[in-house]
Amino acid sequence: MLISTLGFPRIGPKRELKFALEKFWKSSGSADDVKALTTVARSVEESAWNIQAAASDKVTVGDLYLYDGVLSWVHWLGLFPQRFMNIRGLDRMFAMARGVDGATALSMKKWITSNYHYMVPEMDKTTKLSPDFTDFFESVQRGIEQLGPAKATPVLIGPVTIAYLTQYRVSGSLDDDRKYLLEQLLPIYESLIGQLSALGITEIQLHEASLVFEDSSLLPLYMATYPAVLSKKNSTTKINIVSFMEDVGTTHYKWLTSVKEFDIISMDFTRGDNLGLIQKYGFPEGKVLGAGLVDARSVWRVLPRATKPVLRILKNLVNKNIRIQPSASLQFVPWDLSCEKDIVNHPTGTVLAFAVQKLDELRIVAAAFENEATLDNLEESWNSYSKAVHGDTKVSDRMAKLTAKDFERAETFTSRRTKQLKGVPLLPTTTIGSFPQTKEIRYLRSQKKKGTISEEEYNAAIDRQIAYAIGVQEALGLDILVHGEAERTDMVEFFAHKMDGMLFTSNGWVQSFGSRCVRPPIFWSDISRPSPMTIREFKVAQSLTDKPVKGMLTGPVTILNWSFPRVDISRKEQCLQIALGIRDEIRDLEEAGCKVVQVDEPALREAMPLRSHGKKEYLEWAVDAFRLSTAGAKSETQIHTHMCYCEFNDCMDAIDKMDTDVNSIENARSDNATLVAFKRIGYNKGLGPGTYDIHSPVVPPIAFITDKLESFLQCVEIENLVVNPDCGLKTRTWPETVNALKNMVAATEQIRAKRGTVSK
Repeated sequence: MLISTLGFPRIGPKRELKFALEKFWKSSGSADDVKALTTVARSVEESAWNIQAAASDKVTVGDLYLYDGVLSWVHWLGLFPQRFMNIRGLDRMFAMARGVDGATALSMKKWITSNYHYMVPEMDKTTKLSPDFTDFFESVQRGIEQLGPAKATPVLIGPVTIAYLTQYRVSGSLDDDRKYLLEQLLPIYESLIGQLSALGITEIQLHEASLVFEDSSLLPLYMATYPAVLSKKNSTTKINIVSFMEDVGTTHYKWLTSVKEFDIISMDFTRGDNLGLIQKYGFPEGKVLGAGLVDARSVWRVLPRATKPVLRILKNLVNKNIRIQPSASLQFVPWDLSCEKDIVNHPTGTVLAFAVQKLDELRIVAAAFENEATLDNLEESWNSYSKAVHGDTKVSDRMAKLTAKDFERAETFTSRRTKQLKGVPLLPTTTIGSFPQTKEIRYLRSQKKKGTISEEEYNAAIDRQIAYAIGVQEALGLDILVHGEAERTDMVEFFAHKMDGMLFTSNGWVQSFGSRCVRPPIFWSDISRPSPMTIREFKVAQSLTDKPVKGMLTGPVTILNWSFPRVDISRKEQCLQIALGIRDEIRDLEEAGCKVVQVDEPALREAMPLRSHGKKEYLEWAVDAFRLSTAGAKSETQIHTHMCYCEFNDCMDAIDKMDTDVNSIENARSDNATLVAFKRIGYNKGLGPGTYDIHSPVVPPIAFITDKLESFLQCVEIENLVVNPDCGLKTRTWPETVNALKNMVAATEQIRAKRGTVSK
């Protein structure tokens, strides 16, 4: 039985590509600088090939993307917006990702239901495709040389997915615009597939991520594309059409199985109901099923009691026409568990698997297809883990006693708002939370970790960072201040370290986008907050100013979705456990004098199921978890949240039900689309649309922000508008931060003066 992979972590075992990227961005971009970056990228790629080749019959090539896969394909296809046409080479690709003076970056959105981000392609009436696949073919050729043409398997992001994800400013008809772009893409892909086939490649993976979307407009696009685009391939080159992260739905399944030119159909069996589709409609005898049975988005090993029934059904329905695969690219899990000595020796160690170990899982599942007893040892490991999990009776008792009242604020928003933040002016200026994480802060953190400074010395140094951040904000004239989060490595990891029931890696990095990487916590037992998490730093910050300082917390849904939760209990139960801890923290912040608390939920939308039948249930418990966190707050306490980089149109009612006093949203890259959606539902609470893009080093001019604020006021009443950047400022430098915020405050003052209003 064949084993195939769909992709591997791209950042490197020790984040080599991250550091190479950041070094390149600081360089002049000379030929030597490009060579240095390319050398690291190739080294990471070839290391990944070697690891996969030892375990898999098919290994993907051409898919080590320097920033993001969609962006690389935009670059190779020559799908360049006019504002970047005067830039060349890698500089142009990175300008599209990060922005440059005079050219704002492409929009950024979450990839399907994950925390990975992709850059949104753009097309307008001036766009003319100018494909150049030199870099892609260089990678493929090296792959063939290292792996051989039978094992090296090029990955193409499919043309329908590119057309579907693109943002258009062409005819005004989305369907017509997609067809227009697709007509230009088809000859490019047809030629590309033909060239790959001529190299002796035996299989090509076409990753059509849009297959999992529930959108009737997609089928005509697919039918116009396939099999026409495959006409130039040799008969010896097999086509593997790949989907992931959800089932493909009835319509797409029937179409997929009807296209004779598709030799392999790869589907995810860890999410959605692809198994049900096969049971209902059968699977063609002449095709091979790529069965994604090893979860590529979880660090847990295969759960035998869940996997065995699926294997039996597939064995009966598909028989030998099957290969074993991960459910998606393994880029969503860390590189290698073996370097995590503490975790390996923990009771969970025998039931965890990172990317390297997932390859072993593929072999185990393939063997179990013939002999289920192969899973017996794994079953024993899970039994040992289950015995080690200790339930927290305090948590379970609190959960059992929850009533509807625990999910409701004491007063309505209309009643609360008159009691909140008296003396703060209209159009209050603030930030989302974090300030630059400098070399000094990172060095300070490493000293603490090594034990070269005491806890007291570390806290004193952090207090100096807080004082600096407060001083800067006071000097700039911001109205609602933050302490800057100098003590926090990551908005989820920080809180996870303060809670019981979670494990932490030393090198378990996962790429979020570009060079941005995170280390998701691993839930292993019941979750609780043993003691206050943020009170000390809040007290320090508030003691330095008479202005209100926000208490900064991460919401339960985001902590859940940006971690690796347990698979033996429901996500809902784990989320409510976290919510109780956040609720207690808000109470302690109030006792410490806090008048405004921000509970960030940037991940609430991203994990929402794609199928309509699953959306309602998810949104109900996700909103309940947020409200359980915040409903205990006093009416005088203003509750903020922050959300970003998602399409919110299909969950606006749920966002309204969160009952926050202020919702700050990413907006700078989305042309006010989310703002318009809030207006459409009659949202009448506080709203803080992002005034500028914090992921770009470009400092926005005052006029740019003034125009933004004027456009906001077309959708939001002035009494409800809060002025803030798009997101936290941890990735920016202090000069960039100060200059951008200075312009934001100046723009706000101009609007206040123009409107003749400066106070509530």
